[in-house]
Amino acid sequence: MNKSTSHGYAIPVALILFAMGLGAAEDAQAQWRVIDNAANTKLQDMNGRIGTTSATGNGNGTVNGNLRELYQQQVFESFNGNNEDSKAAPEPEEKLQHARPTLSGASVNADTRCPQPSGGGAAQQQWQLCREIVNTELAKYNYSLKMYEVTTQRQRYLDELKRQRSGIRSHEVGKLQDNTNRILLLMSQMEIDRQQQQTYMDAYVARIAYLQEASKTIAQQALEGTRSSTGGIGGGLGSIIGGVAGAGALKLALDAAQSRRRN
Repeated sequence: MNKSTSHGYAIPVALILFAMGLGAAEDAQAQWRVIDNAANTKLQDMNGRIGTTSATGNGNGTVNGNLRELYQQQVFESFNGNNEDSKAAPEPEEKLQHARPTLSGASVNADTRCPQPSGGGAAQQQWQLCREIVNTELAKYNYSLKMYEVTTQRQRYLDELKRQRSGIRSHEVGKLQDNTNRILLLMSQMEIDRQQQQTYMDAYVARIAYLQEASKTIAQQALEGTRSSTGGIGGGLGSIIGGVAGAGALKLALDAAQSRRRN
């Protein structure tokens, strides 16, 4: 077999191999097209479910749309401090001042309400109890005013948070969450303030009632002759009173205790 003859056989074989290669490439390309189309379909379906809803659009059942609607429900469109549904409680008609329950100019402190007696014993104890009652009443009054001022400050801060919330833009999710956290913290603090005030008010009322009852008991014991001029038991009424001045002071103390008890 000569070289030309051998070349004559080699050429058809090469053509056959080349044709087979083209066929395989076409099959691979067709297979890739099928897989690529399926992937594109899946991606389009996912994009449709996730959605591309704008900030002003509705949910349309997509993930982004529903999240946007949920977000918009937490934002105030506007805040008006004079709105009847959201404005603070009205201010009291008559302003009160610390340490001045009366504005008449009359002196009603412990020195004037509880004049110091000349004698000792029961009268001295009555005087001490009277001062404690007056000071406790004044402390209760001052604490109420202090808590009112704190409540007013809390209300102003809450109004400011409302105004900030109404100005948060639709995409500022972090600012919205920060504002929410501040409002929740403020509400918790206001509840603690309320409970603290109520606890102190109850304690003040209980202390005043105890002191009044103690004052009444001492006066009753003195009248019955069961408490001596030095504060002990026995001695009789004469040793307790110690003269007309002592009797007058004791009567005034008893009347004061009974008057406070009725009030």
